[in-house]
Amino acid sequence: MSSGQLWATPTEVGYIGVFFISSIICLLALFRARAIDNDEIRIGLVGLLAMTGIWALLKTVYFLVSGTIAETIYLFGLISGFGTVWAWLYFCSAYTGREYHKNRTLRRLGLGVFLTVVVVKVTNPLHELYFTTAQVSQPFSYLAIEHGPFHWTATALSYTLAAVGLFMLFEFYAQSGYRTRPLAGLTVLLGLPVSLDIVAIATPEIINFIYAPLGVAAFAVGSLFVFEQQFAAVGTTDLNDAATVFVDDEDRIRDYTAEAAAALPALADATGDQLADTLPAVSDVLDDDDQQVVEYEDDDESRYFVVSTRTTSTRDASVQVITLSDVTELETQRRQLLRREQELAQRNELHRAVIAASFAFISRIDEQRQFTFVSQSVQDALGYSPDELTGESIMRLIPNEQAASEARESISAVFDGDRLEVEEFPVETKRGRVVYTDIRAVPIYEPGVPPEERTEEDIVGAQIMSRDTTDRRQREGLISVMNRVLRHNVRNKLTVIKGYSSDLEARLDGEDESKATKVVDSAERLLDLTESAREIEKNREMSPELEDLDIVPILDRLVDEVTDKFPAASVTVDIPETATVRSLPRIETGLWELLENAAVHGGDPAEIEITVTETDQQLGITIRDYGPGIPEQERQVLATGTEEPLVHGQGLGLFLTYWLVGNLDGDISVEKRTKGTAVTIQLPAATDQQREQQRA
Repeated sequence: MSSGQLWATPTEVGYIGVFFISSIICLLALFRARAIDNDEIRIGLVGLLAMTGIWALLKTVYFLVSGTIAETIYLFGLISGFGTVWAWLYFCSAYTGREYHKNRTLRRLGLGVFLTVVVVKVTNPLHELYFTTAQVSQPFSYLAIEHGPFHWTATALSYTLAAVGLFMLFEFYAQSGYRTRPLAGLTVLLGLPVSLDIVAIATPEIINFIYAPLGVAAFAVGSLFVFEQQFAAVGTTDLNDAATVFVDDEDRIRDYTAEAAAALPALADATGDQLADTLPAVSDVLDDDDQQVVEYEDDDESRYFVVSTRTTSTRDASVQVITLSDVTELETQRRQLLRREQELAQRNELHRAVIAASFAFISRIDEQRQFTFVSQSVQDALGYSPDELTGESIMRLIPNEQAASEARESISAVFDGDRLEVEEFPVETKRGRVVYTDIRAVPIYEPGVPPEERTEEDIVGAQIMSRDTTDRRQREGLISVMNRVLRHNVRNKLTVIKGYSSDLEARLDGEDESKATKVVDSAERLLDLTESAREIEKNREMSPELEDLDIVPILDRLVDEVTDKFPAASVTVDIPETATVRSLPRIETGLWELLENAAVHGGDPAEIEITVTETDQQLGITIRDYGPGIPEQERQVLATGTEEPLVHGQGLGLFLTYWLVGNLDGDISVEKRTKGTAVTIQLPAATDQQREQQRA
């Protein structure tokens, strides 16, 4: 309205009215926007409405004043209008569940751009590159704005940023699964005034004036007054595949996502129905704080959903968002685990029964080495009742000081975290008789400490399992005595037979000499049998506690021995400078038996190859010859340790090898070849510490 003019034209009144109404709508909508319970959405929407309301109000005042005041009002309107762009982006990011509005880098960048544009606008009177003014009379008298290059640059930036926000909203609508046509229409309406801006550039009948406040006002009315519940519900939607149901204050189903309809057929045409009538299981979960999983049948298969809820509200509406996340796979696994736990509990009962059958009695001791528990079976084993031993020191059962010293040392090791196995330990019964037991002891840790975090400080006791071996000790002792006596007598008699046979072999000739030679050979084989039996007896009771052992010196020594004993034999080796295994020195006996067998049966003259190969877990020693091949009976001895074929075999040497290798945690295999024999012994590889020492 120009100075001196009493009445405004209808067109001028229309412009003033449109922008004034837009400002009033935006400012009044602030009160409803402030009731939104989501802080981030509320901040963004309140900022958008406040900046737009001020901008529209300034546009209204702009038409009511003239001259320098109008120019100043327009300048402040530009600043407010540019601020709406950033409030719009903040709102779109928060409403769609994105994190852009929280990104400090983006926020600093946005602030920098905003301040730069504001400086350009404020300094426009100096450079006039943003806009210039001119008083015009059409379509009514007002101060017209001629936009400069800076304006179009800032406008292009504003429209681009606004389009980014629109893209976020439309993508969110499409992915939410909610029926968002009303909100999509409002969003389109929000951007519709841009078309007026474009038309105004080409048509003088429309003032070249940014009309964005009109769209924001329409969006505010639609989202906060008309479609308030839909607006609040969609704003809480997570972009995932979870089924979502929206319920109002009266527990009526207002809407649901496509995923919910597919997962729960009962939702079909259920809009407006009570939740308890349509989905009673879900309703029950909402009333039960302890239950979170519901089960539904789908094509004779059970599907499980975790139910979670959140409530969003505006000034006059509240929407409960019920999310049903499909956890069928996890819940099925959980129920399977429960069944397995029950099975394990049953197996534990069976295990306890097996232990009871396998051990004479079981006991527990505390850190003071006193019994805290003794099984009832101790009465049959030692004559004590459990009550007689409970609270007593374990030393009450030890018959002598030597055994007591060994017991103290062994128990200390258990309380240091070791597992203990002791064979034929002496224990005194209530009547004073000494019996022998195999003992297995393990530490007991403080309950609740995870296995990977247990230390010695967490040990509160030890469990001891005892098996009576008195009869076995007596039986093995008798066998050992008989073995030594028979072996000694047989060896002596065989030595005599061999001596006389050798003498006859030297005196006789022809067929008689041949018979005498056979007697000598048979005697030598029987003497070898007694020697093998002696080695078995010697190693029978040795502890299999393995240690790091370099196998190369042993192989070198055995090669020297075999070439000395069999000078015609050819021995080639392919072994490293060092090759450490977990074994014991007695592995040398088993290796010698294989080398000697190869030298005797490996051809005329014998050709023997020794190869050592290493992996991270094992070390392989292969002994190969090129003789007629090992007989099937002897191969079975090495492969399985079967004793029956020994009746027809060469002796106990190969069985001794099998027994020694197996006792040392090794494996032995025989390769089938058209000519010759290849026997491979696999032994455990050395520890990492030993390997590091070798490298050093």
